[in-house]
Amino acid sequence: MLQQIKIVLILNTIIVISACNYIPKPYKIDIPQGNKFQQSDVSKLKTGMTERQVQYILGSPIIQDKFHPNRWDYIYSMKPGKGELQKKHLTLYFKAGLLERIESDS
Repeated sequence: MLQQIKIVLILNTIIVISACNYIPKPYKIDIPQGNKFQQSDVSKLKTGMTERQVQYILGSPIIQDKFHPNRWDYIYSMKPGKGELQKKHLTLYFKAGLLERIESDS
């Protein structure tokens, strides 16, 4: 009888320990931050556009530096729950209220 109890306890221990490998991981949400913009939006931009026209296409920039008022930065990052961090950065330069130069990391 004691031998059977030991066997049952050993089998239960093995089952419990092996079940620990199948514990589900917690759900992780996607974390988007900044201005979401697509390459199709960027391709609509043309030098010579006014600030209002650019703002209509892309929205308000995430960063408008008081020390560099002619530079607008659009930054977007996405941290998927599963996967790598994705980043996009777009910098627009204005001169006399008109788009002069576009710099993009993509």
